[in-house]
Amino acid sequence: MKQLDWKSFAIGVLLTTTVMFGTGAATSTNEKWDADQKWDIKSQRVNTKSSPDGYEPFLVNNNGTANPWILWRKRIQ
Repeated sequence: MKQLDWKSFAIGVLLTTTVMFGTGAATSTNEKWDADQKWDIKSQRVNTKSSPDGYEPFLVNNNGTANPWILWRKRIQ
């Protein structure tokens, strides 16, 4: 019968609990999908250097042209 190596067992338990707590802390419970949310949307040419402050890109539309548009959104409610 083999002996249990307590040092390796303790390292395994600590590693497992660290991974479990790390993944549990990564999920956010305060951000839920809201069907009544409202967005402010701006459009801009892709070749411009700056992006609007607080906005995130969510759609690029080129319509077969040389200067495509990018749409930016920011949640306001």
